[in-house]
Amino acid sequence: MTRAEELRGTEPLDAVCIGETMVAFVSRDELRHYLAVTAGAESNVAIGMARLGCRTRWVSRLGDDPLGLLVEQSIAATGVEVAAIRDGARPTGVMTKHVTESGTQAQYYRSESAARSLSVDDLQRAGRAKWMHVTGITPALSTSAADLVTAVVERQTGHEGRVAFDVNLRPALWPDLATAAGVLLELSRRADIVFIGDDEAEALFGTTKTGALAELILRRDDQELVVKRGPDHASAVGPDSEVSESALAADVVDATGAGDAFAAGYLAATCFGWPVRARLRLGHLMGSRVVGVLEDVPPAFTAAELDGLSPAALAARWAAAANIDQQGPS
Repeated sequence: MTRAEELRGTEPLDAVCIGETMVAFVSRDELRHYLAVTAGAESNVAIGMARLGCRTRWVSRLGDDPLGLLVEQSIAATGVEVAAIRDGARPTGVMTKHVTESGTQAQYYRSESAARSLSVDDLQRAGRAKWMHVTGITPALSTSAADLVTAVVERQTGHEGRVAFDVNLRPALWPDLATAAGVLLELSRRADIVFIGDDEAEALFGTTKTGALAELILRRDDQELVVKRGPDHASAVGPDSEVSESALAADVVDATGAGDAFAAGYLAATCFGWPVRARLRLGHLMGSRVVGVLEDVPPAFTAAELDGLSPAALAARWAAAANIDQQGPS
């Protein structure tokens, strides 16, 4: 065994992300032509963090079918460690997405997907990590999948890493919003970092006010709440602090995956030990990159781009953007 292999076995990963990934067939103009890409909130975060230089693993279940192989190979090709069981009795989930100038139309075919059988047993493949990342999509899939997420946020399996939870509301997966609100609130209160969009907050809790959401969710001094407000700004809130940062302007092709990309940037910067404003900025940078493409993950960085990422470089970029805004169009 080489030294590198020994280190991989002993050093914790930066993040383990657990949840369903489907194959998305995406069309833009011509309905007879589709691009097959992976689509899954948790694998999106794993890929985004990997593209920033983090070591990540994605844990899930896939069908033992060609689409499952496509998902496995596509995610592994981005540098993410794949720990997925292939289920011969259930298929890989599928969705279609048609992107137009007026918005995106999506349809899901996942009611019998292999990922719906996710359970606490799947945590045996998680390994050691600084962060465990789960979302509010998984507990809506099945009772066993809900038990898995509860085990993660309550540390029932003894994992030592911290927990990131993205609310990621999918109303169609829940019997009603009241049920979703009850489950997602309890999971949020147990996580270390909670990501929520202002639209999700309004639907679930009837408010988008940062202070009210913090009072509702935060239960410990070491928790963080990150409230995302789309193309406007995002705020990171602790028990006694709040930092907000504006988003970057971007040409939008498809907004799908923007929240996942933001979470990937924020968590990666947390792993780097960056201050909160730099974490927000890296989240916004990742979000601005993904909305410009049809895929749900941002394009890979060049080596030079990665080398140039730092809190100081991001601060300079935001200062330049603010200066342009103040000057107005030329």
